[in-house]
Formats: sequence, C-alpha cells, structure tokens
Amino acid sequence: MSATMRAALLTRVGGPLEIREVPVPEIGPDEVLVRTLSSGVCRTDLHIQDGLAYVPGLPHIMGHEPSGVVVERGRDVSGVEIGEVVVPHLFVAERECRFTRAGADAQALHLRGIIGVTLPGGFAEYFAAPARNLLRVPEGLDPRIAGLSSCAVVTAVHAYRRGTVTPVRTAVVIGVGGIGQIILQLLAGAGISAAAVDVRQENLALAVHNGAEYVVPASSADRVSALCAWAASRAGDEGPADGADLVIDLVGTSESMADAARYVRRRGRIVVVGEEPDLPGVSSTVLAQRELEIVGSRNGDRKDQHDALRLLAEGAITPALDEEYPLDHANEALARLRSGQARGRVLITHNDQRGTR
Repeated sequence: MSATMRAALLTRVGGPLEIREVPVPEIGPDEVLVRTLSSGVCRTDLHIQDGLAYVPGLPHIMGHEPSGVVVERGRDVSGVEIGEVVVPHLFVAERECRFTRAGADAQALHLRGIIGVTLPGGFAEYFAAPARNLLRVPEGLDPRIAGLSSCAVVTAVHAYRRGTVTPVRTAVVIGVGGIGQIILQLLAGAGISAAAVDVRQENLALAVHNGAEYVVPASSADRVSALCAWAASRAGDEGPADGADLVIDLVGTSESMADAARYVRRRGRIVVVGEEPDLPGVSSTVLAQRELEIVGSRNGDRKDQHDALRLLAEGAITPALDEEYPLDHANEALARLRSGQARGRVLITHNDQRGTR
C-alpha cells in the first residue's frame, strides 16, 4: 500500500474541494483501515461546505455514507476480517456512557466525532474507523446502496420508529426528498396511510410511486384543510379526526413546523428530522391545549442501522440512485446535489469499483 492517497479536501468554508495527495490514515490498535468503494453525497455535506451546522477543523475530508473493503486491522481488533465489505456507524465515542451502552451513540456524552462530518470520511481512497463502529454488508447487497445505511436510510428508519411508538393509522411526511421517500416506503410497508407535502412536483410524483396515497404541493393555499379532510377519510371506525396521527417534518423551518402542528390531530405526534436555525412556528398554547407531542430524531441507533442493512438486502427499502462521479469530480457531485436536479442519491465512486461487489 502506498503511503499517500488521493482525497477531496475542504480547505476553506465556502470554497471548492481540492483534490490532493495526503497521507493514508494511520490506524490505532482498535481501528481498521478501509479502502473506499463509494460514498453518498448528502445535504449535510453542503452545509459543511457552507459553514452551517457542523464546522470541522480544516482541511477536512467529508463523506459520511461510505462503503469499502477492510485492508488492515489494528493489533487489538477481532471480529472484522481482511477483505470484508463494511460500512461505518458514524458516531465515534471516546468511552462508554448510558447512551452508548444502549446503542445510541448519536447521543454519546463523550463523543470524539462523526465520521465524514467532524472526523475524516469517505471522499478519499481510504478511511479509518474503530472496529466497533463497522457493520458487515450483507452478501449480495450493492456497496453503493449499503453506504446509504450510515445516514439516509438509518435516519429514515429511526424517524419512523420515533413516530410509531403508539399505533398510527395516518401519517403526513413534509419534504419528500431522499429520506422522505424512504420513510414513505416504510410507512406503506407497515400498512399506514401516508400523504406527502413538497415544493417539487417531481418529488410528489415519486412519492406516489413509493406509497403515498395523497400528495399536496407545499404552496397550495388549502393544504391544511385538504390534508385534514384526507386524514378524516382514513379514520375508519375511530370516527372523525382533526388531522393525521403522525407528521414527520424533514424540512425543519418555522413554517414547516407551523404546518406540522396544523396537520396533526389532537394528541398526535410530530417527529422533527430537518435541522434549521429557526424556532418552531407553533405556540405553547397550541401544544398545551391540543396536547401535541414533538420529538426530535437524529440519524439512528446501532440497531436501526443493522435493520437498515437488512431491509436494504431484502429489498424492502429501495433508495433511488442518481449520477455517479469519480473522486476527481467531487465538486461536480456537490454541484449536482446543490442544483436540486438529482433524482436520487448522488455518489462518489472510487477505485473503479462502481456497481461491483
């Protein structure tokens, strides 16, 4: 193995990625070195590039949906074999706490960092990770698809579970981009009637393909009354409803939160996945008088990611893929996502391994 590798580096906030030769990561005794096969491009990557939400030390290697092949193990590593295809659980904890012992590393009290977000990630020929953070990719599952389990798919699975802790008959999904489309697949698979709200007609058309029974443009003046009427028509023997049992908000703006509170029924649940600096656009009076529940949802637990890989392997979840770009064209990949024209997950592929297993 060469001592250097090619990587796409963010060297300044707001600037393009720079393709450079950098040292191959040195692994510790409990770590594994992985040769990258592919890495999904996520809107969080755009936020990092723009200096929003997460601000890692620069220069930084982004890429938090990588898959790859194990090529080197630290001396204390067991249970991970050379040649295995793996994906990372992103949240790296320094030591155990009540949350990591429960598998909820995203809430770790002693978090070292997040692979590809605050720690070096998959926009490079190799990445390193603690062995305990790696999950084996099921045989036959395309590594490009498997990599999405680290963010898009695990986020969808976790949000779905955060929303369905009590029985749900009807659900509204606000913002049906990549994660929203996966959530619609999960809802449809569970027999839950779902409606979709989005600003793009193309996303609404895809939502119908993925199981949405009803779609409403976000700009529609009568969207609230239309969705509440739809939910009431699905209430069945429970009698008239004043909204859906569950609303999952993948936008996270003050306006989308205000709409979520209008779409949901009394004692209904709102799951917030979208992250914006806005304050929720719903008053405490509405929350108290209608007894609404609002819960946050971030990425997912280890069990969620294990199940995400299983669901992907079984074909129960089928994320759409968009364009693939080699590492040298990483800026084109980011621009494709930023344009809003992507019709699925944009990918950066490595080592001429596109579509192989």
